[in-house]
Amino acid sequence: MNVEWKKYDVLVIGSGGAGSHAAHAASNKGASVLVVSKDPLGVSDTKISEGLATVRESGSNDDSVETLSENIKMAGADLSIESLTNAFSQDSKLAYDKYRENGLRPTISLKSQTPKPLPLPLGGHTRRRTVGHNNSGIAFAHANWNAIVSKGEINYKEDCWIIDIIVDKKTVIGAVAYDAQKGIILAIQCPSVIIAAGGLSTIYFPKTDTLRGNTGDSYALAVRAGADMVDMEQIQFLPFCLTSPPSYEGLLAGEPVTASFLGVLRDKNKNIILDSVFLRTRAQCSEAIMKSVEKGNGTINGGAFLDMSANKRAPKSGPYFMEYLKTSLPSAYNNVRQALSKPASQCDELWEVRPGAHYMMGGLRVNEFGASVAGEFYGKVDLGVSGLFAAGQSMGGLFGANRLGSTSLTEGAVFGLRSGEAAAKNSIYNPLKLQSNDKFLKKISEIDNILVTKGKYSSSSIKKDIQKACWKNLGPIRDKKRLNKMRKLIELWKKKIKNIRIEDTLIWNQSFIEYIEVKNMIDTAEIMLFAAEERDGSIGGHVRIDCKNISMFSKPYSTVVNINNDKSFNVKRVYRNRTPLKRMLFYKVEEIKRLLEAKTIRFLPLSIKDKILEKKYKNIMENNDEMSSIYPGSPEAAIGEKTTL
Repeated sequence: MNVEWKKYDVLVIGSGGAGSHAAHAASNKGASVLVVSKDPLGVSDTKISEGLATVRESGSNDDSVETLSENIKMAGADLSIESLTNAFSQDSKLAYDKYRENGLRPTISLKSQTPKPLPLPLGGHTRRRTVGHNNSGIAFAHANWNAIVSKGEINYKEDCWIIDIIVDKKTVIGAVAYDAQKGIILAIQCPSVIIAAGGLSTIYFPKTDTLRGNTGDSYALAVRAGADMVDMEQIQFLPFCLTSPPSYEGLLAGEPVTASFLGVLRDKNKNIILDSVFLRTRAQCSEAIMKSVEKGNGTINGGAFLDMSANKRAPKSGPYFMEYLKTSLPSAYNNVRQALSKPASQCDELWEVRPGAHYMMGGLRVNEFGASVAGEFYGKVDLGVSGLFAAGQSMGGLFGANRLGSTSLTEGAVFGLRSGEAAAKNSIYNPLKLQSNDKFLKKISEIDNILVTKGKYSSSSIKKDIQKACWKNLGPIRDKKRLNKMRKLIELWKKKIKNIRIEDTLIWNQSFIEYIEVKNMIDTAEIMLFAAEERDGSIGGHVRIDCKNISMFSKPYSTVVNINNDKSFNVKRVYRNRTPLKRMLFYKVEEIKRLLEAKTIRFLPLSIKDKILEKKYKNIMENNDEMSSIYPGSPEAAIGEKTTL
């Protein structure tokens, strides 16, 4: 087996928005940097995003750090860490300027000569601060690529899989990777590692709208290195994704707000299972669909029907609704037009929908500079893994139980820049002083043994089993029975992966690649399982159908999972500060008022109802009779989440 030894100051795992900015920042501080990416540079969820970024003060001068920070915390149900929300708010303008330096081209306001924000605040945002871009996520992907390549000072490896981060006495000393192109093992010695390898939604494939590379690498690598993982039960599921045809399965069809004022969810027998859909949270919609499936009333593809026909039938407000549908979430509507029938796109037929995994709010437990922390409350760097950093979807603690729309692209840049600078500083003040290569050689020996394994199981078949089981047992709804089943399956997969069948070659060894990813998926699923078991009630992206909703009056807490020396996991609770009672009651009253108003409108005579809805549409439509675009995953796309802590 060929082994190539490398030495760098900083290793960055991942080349999306977070990884590219981390590499750029570390290099600018004089560090030697290697970026390792299993996909081509810049090919990440950033590239397929809607291309909306949160930029503080882009729409108003009174948009303070405190205002944006509070918006994020309120959406996160008090699980968000204030130092992280403040860092995000403080640096959002700087981070966006870095995108522009690397080629991002927004529309400029003629009046202010600054990037032009959308005309209305996105849900949960109390100020106009979301900037859109004509080429959506592709524009950001190009900027990310430029951040790594343009200076010619950052080394990078594509088609390269990190196998493990190497740690000695809870201090990073490097990593071992598989370079599939060259067919060699890389032993990378470095004092700083930044994890920016994206999320985990592929463990639910095909029930996801994200790229296939999200196999939980970030979380598995971090926990095996000894880091704390926070809020790993919090996964954002978009409730209305397509169920067919296979080429469109998992793609977004709409958000709760898509249903508009009269939309309802129906089971296979056309019975209403949820009304006032546009006011519901994503979790409530997903729960209603999956409970119906559980009772045997699911549609042929395991979902439910979204019925918006009542909106269209109203003679005066109906045309406004159709324009609203086409323009409020255009990318989702285009998916429906292409995947379903013409009558369906005109709301003359019901849409068959099902939840799909979208975003992980949990991740590596870090401070405001992306450095690993551990211990009680917000944690301390001295107790974390020294030299380990994270940014983007790999890190936890920023969004808590829910994520504000248009924040992910900004998050990647903010904490990519912060972690890059911090990692470079760590390399200067804590240079690598290896006494021996024993830790590396031990891992290389393990890899050598794996490559001669001639077991009876294939990684690809185990991967499919994981995806099916995670959807059923760790998906949009959970209960004790499902979690117990998941625990048994994880133990079975652990045994099977020791008896795996791997080819004895290193040049583009697909069976070895599958093994690396399946191992990460198993570890990630187990972290999620421990967190889900500890969270004995529903909150945010975690729905327990066998437990009550966690009361807004209870003490908020985050779940923290880490690993023992024997490779078993621990889980505990770390408590957070609660929003003042008066403010929580205000939001709860607002939620009840909205639902009562919606129910009242539904039962009014058609002529009165139509007149009221016509007025409402006129109030929310812009001068050109188009609805301001809504961002998938934002609280505006699920109005119920604007009033739920």
